Amino acid sequence: MDYKTSENEIIKQSFENRFKILIIVLTAMFMAVLNTNIVNVALPTITSFYNVPVWFSQWIITGYQVTAIVTPLIFAKLSDYVGKARLFIFGFSLFTITSLACGLSTSINQLIFFRVVQALGGSMVVSINLAILMQIFPSYEKGRVMGYFTAVIGFGMLMGPTIGGFIIETLGWSYIFFVNLPIGIALLIPALKYLKIEEYINKSRYGDYQGTILFIVSITSFFMILNEISNTPVNSSMVAVYSAVCIVALSCFILRENRLKKPFLDISVFKIWSFTLPNISLLLYFTSTFVLVLIQPFYFEGAMNFSPAEVGLVASVMPLAMMISSPVSGRIYDSLKLRNNGWIVKNYALLGIAVMGIAYVVCGYAFTQVNFTVLLITFVVAGICRSVFQGPNNLDIMNALPVERSALASSITVTTQSFGLALGTAMGTLLLSIFLSLAGYSGNVVNAGADILKVICGDIMYISGIFCFIGAILSYKK
Repeated sequence: MDYKTSENEIIKQSFENRFKILIIVLTAMFMAVLNTNIVNVALPTITSFYNVPVWFSQWIITGYQVTAIVTPLIFAKLSDYVGKARLFIFGFSLFTITSLACGLSTSINQLIFFRVVQALGGSMVVSINLAILMQIFPSYEKGRVMGYFTAVIGFGMLMGPTIGGFIIETLGWSYIFFVNLPIGIALLIPALKYLKIEEYINKSRYGDYQGTILFIVSITSFFMILNEISNTPVNSSMVAVYSAVCIVALSCFILRENRLKKPFLDISVFKIWSFTLPNISLLLYFTSTFVLVLIQPFYFEGAMNFSPAEVGLVASVMPLAMMISSPVSGRIYDSLKLRNNGWIVKNYALLGIAVMGIAYVVCGYAFTQVNFTVLLITFVVAGICRSVFQGPNNLDIMNALPVERSALASSITVTTQSFGLALGTAMGTLLLSIFLSLAGYSGNVVNAGADILKVICGDIMYISGIFCFIGAILSYKK
């Protein structure tokens, strides 16, 4: 009786404090996104500071990305045993402490190590943040919540390069990590007070350690394949080795997980098409978007002679449009849901990714015509469409599984996003390399000239548009 009363009280408290919890979760998410983007800007400075080659200093970013891809499912499983709120607070504390350690690092090896540990803390947070929000908010508010969530991602992407550049020039690169300390400390106090939610604790002993290791090996080797093919000239021997390791590890993982009653990853969830298809659409969406993110600096500098500062301003257009439109898009989604506009609500994500595909195709044409006005319009439209697609699509994924499996759904969503980001970056690099080679050019991309770059970047954006159209087909619901 006491337990039931306590449980009901926690549910009541989480509902009453849901907007306070929302602010806590969104602030943590903003810090994670900001941290990812802000370090990219500092890489040249850090490379010079430690006097190391770029291929070595690049592991400051690569180590973080690999960890962010490998660990969300692991931490989702761990949350079943320790609770989502406890894991969130521990992860955020670890992220904050290692931010200090990163800034105080006296060698590049120390910095890479602490970045990996920082990624572990960040992964604990992002792997379950959606699960927490979807659990405490009623269905009629979830669209608005996802709108805020998407806006925060856009804001973090927008502010990362801007804040990073300012901090590096005025204070030094160490302070891009120190900036996390006051925010982190200030956030931990309300988190300890308000982050109390109903937990579905699994008290049975976890035993699938072999499955966990096979998963880590398969995902890491796949990421290393992407890393190899995105760097020219491609080392075919290493690609073959990583491919063999990935295929063997993944095959063993699937065979093992299908046999176990309590596997590390319940592969049967992918038989639920309402869960799998939105995840594939999400993968295509992130892949197509980060292809554009990768090629646009080369285009604007090489074909339009923009300075890096001007490129940064142009690159902020899409995240800014996404940030502004996301709360509005979320409210419209909730309003349509309350009015029982069934077909539009079901296909809200489809409309977003389909129009985004059109915008990318028009963007490709504008690249070939070197039409800056049309390019800006397509960036704005694509940014709005990202807010229309991402929130409702994530809701479709979260709603496809029961609430007690929300941590699993949330972590798979995070893993899919990370895969899309890595795949888009690698594919953009690979397509640039292939098309430049076909054009008979082998030098620095920026120096290829406007005549070559405008055609190549246009063709790449046509391919990105096709990815979006495939995602739209997969998003259709009767």
